[in-house]
Amino acid sequence: MIIPPGVPTLLNTLLALLAVISVMAAHAAYKLARLPFRLVGALFRHKAPPAPLIAR
Repeated sequence: MIIPPGVPTLLNTLLALLAVISVMAAHAAYKLARLPFRLVGALFRHKAPPAPLIAR
């Protein structure tokens, strides 16, 4: 079986693009899945007022 010279390069490029797209899709799915929990957490977030600093 004879492979033309440009085929391995093209195959490597396509595989690299597929890897990048799959990582981007996984990252987007993670962000979307986490979004409702972050919104609910933001509703109940509260910070106590800072304690006054007294110099002695």
